[in-house]
Amino acid sequence: MFEFFEREQLAYIIIGAVLLSGLAFAIPYSRRRKREKLRRRGIKKYGH
Repeated sequence: MFEFFEREQLAYIIIGAVLLSGLAFAIPYSRRRKREKLRRRGIKKYGH
C-alpha cells in the first residue's frame, strides 16, 4: 500500500487523520463544557 504514496502525501494523510480525531474529541467536549456553564448559571435543561 505504501508504495503508491510519496512521503509528502503520507505526511499529509497522517496530519489529516490526527486533526480529524482531534475534532471528533473536541466537539463533544466543548458541548459538555457549555452545558456545565449553563447549569451553573441555573439553566437546568439545555439541549432537550
